[in-house]
Amino acid sequence: MLNSEHLSENFGYRVLLIEDEPGDVALIRVHLNEKASDAFSLVAVPSLAEALAILEDEDQHPDVILLDLNLPDCSGLITLERVRDRAPDIPIVILTGVSDTRLVRESLRFGAQDYLVKSGDGHALRKAIRYAIVRHERDQTARLAEAVFTITDTGIVMLDRHMQVQQVNPAFTQLLQLDQEQIVGRALNELPSDLTLERGWAQPLKALAEQGRCAAELTLHGTEESTRILSMRAHAVYRADGSVSNYVMVFDDITLRKKAEEQLAYQATHDSLTGLPNRVLFYDRLEQAVIEMQRYKTVFALLYIDLDGFKPVNDTLGHAAGDALLVEIAQRLKHVIRTSDTVARLSGDEFAILIRHTADEENVKLIAEKVIQTISQPCILAEGIAQISASVGIACCPADALDTHHLLRAADEAMYRAKRSGKGQAVLTGKPL
Repeated sequence: MLNSEHLSENFGYRVLLIEDEPGDVALIRVHLNEKASDAFSLVAVPSLAEALAILEDEDQHPDVILLDLNLPDCSGLITLERVRDRAPDIPIVILTGVSDTRLVRESLRFGAQDYLVKSGDGHALRKAIRYAIVRHERDQTARLAEAVFTITDTGIVMLDRHMQVQQVNPAFTQLLQLDQEQIVGRALNELPSDLTLERGWAQPLKALAEQGRCAAELTLHGTEESTRILSMRAHAVYRADGSVSNYVMVFDDITLRKKAEEQLAYQATHDSLTGLPNRVLFYDRLEQAVIEMQRYKTVFALLYIDLDGFKPVNDTLGHAAGDALLVEIAQRLKHVIRTSDTVARLSGDEFAILIRHTADEENVKLIAEKVIQTISQPCILAEGIAQISASVGIACCPADALDTHHLLRAADEAMYRAKRSGKGQAVLTGKPL
């Protein structure tokens, strides 16, 4: 076995030379050492067996293999096959004494990166080594990219410079439930699917063409359970001269995330027991009503409701019965109001109603009476029958107040006057109905 020879202490490439002719080994050593700027480390072995022994140890793996196909213990393409099987991730350059077109083709087909005649000059040898390594790295990168393209759950679409679909990955076909043939060659807005943008494709595609990137959320319509929300991001791919060669789009299914966000937003603005808007949402809608009143001279009313006799239900029938009663009251109140109005649970046994666009005081009084009547109806619970009443305070805007703070205070004071008047009553700005 020939000794390992290091041509440079600060080598850049590690070269394994499998060659049984000492003269050829010496020549290659000279060629690799001709240019000081090129740093190589050379390990030379004369047989396939010794080469395979080195390749057993990954710590000794070279960056490139120079291989003579005719060795004492193996010859021909089987030599290449054995080396390639042992080290599939290392580029191989075939060395031969004569140019053989057929052997070149066969060697490349069997996995060699390049083919070099031994009598060539040092420049050709060094160039072949560098190019073999670069090509091999590019091949590995391409294979890795292809694997990611194939196995990722993210839908990937490649468009040509005219924004026609050029290639898609399996995840995208799965998202759309379409075959490749139904997608490739079409524009995205021409696909036979229910993939839609709320404001259409024109705006994001215009941004992509002008700015080289865009992002949007899309809806993939289906049944209520199967409708999906997708996040789309796109980037242009540029040539060396700065012109666009392709566009790449990625699509992520964000349905679960959007549902979680919606659920959090709902929980932040709704009462967990009754499902009614909570204090936060009600005050926001009240503020919007005030702004609308100031801008358009509209009129609205606020009803502040406190349940009379609720605490005894809790004390005698239990808290579960109290909760069930609150749920029942919430459902009854929802049937009293219009869809444009809002009923909310503000705290334990306090509710409020916002009546929009009403200039008729008599209509407000009628709604208040309905509220009292519907709450006063007996409620059959699992624990027994509960019957309560309600005190209602009414304030109108702009007649009683011009802002939310004073409007709420006026309605609250009216509600307490109703309680002091005997409960089960409604008071409109200090006047019993």
